[in-house]
Amino acid sequence: MSKVIFDSGISLDGFFAGDNRGPQNPMGGVSADIHQWMFKQKAFWNYLGMDGGAEDGADGVLIRETIDRTGAF
Repeated sequence: MSKVIFDSGISLDGFFAGDNRGPQNPMGGVSADIHQWMFKQKAFWNYLGMDGGAEDGADGVLIRETIDRTGAF
């Protein structure tokens, strides 16, 4: 049986996107706010094959575990 993993970023108030969303702006202009924590992590930039990130703590472990269990994108 197949396994489906749905990995998403949600704000604390439960929203996936901001008020200004549309076909040209699917995240409604809040993507950077919701995902800001991830951009600070070395694991995120390593996954992209780029230098960056200053932190490598619990959030980095979460990113690595999520990437490792995902078979395809």
